[in-house]
Amino acid sequence: MSSAEKPAPSEKDLEYAAELRELIHQKVLEKVQSIDPGIDSVVDPYPVESYFQWSWEYPGAWYLVVAIPEGFKSRNAFIDFLVRKTIEQR
Repeated sequence: MSSAEKPAPSEKDLEYAAELRELIHQKVLEKVQSIDPGIDSVVDPYPVESYFQWSWEYPGAWYLVVAIPEGFKSRNAFIDFLVRKTIEQR
């Protein structure tokens, strides 16, 4: 593998990402249900693979971090986005 290639996520990485996604969905559902108790699912346009962020680090290798999808400043901002998206799709 050349230094520019990113390794494929492992099964463990996918498990961690799925766990993070589920935790975030629980928090979103709590917020959504406080507004509309009839909503029982979360609208998340990001697949589990979006919950990875790659970082090129010294000594020249890619490192995978399980985190919220890129483009959001914080976990709370991402949760608020999903709340809005879920309510809009209702």
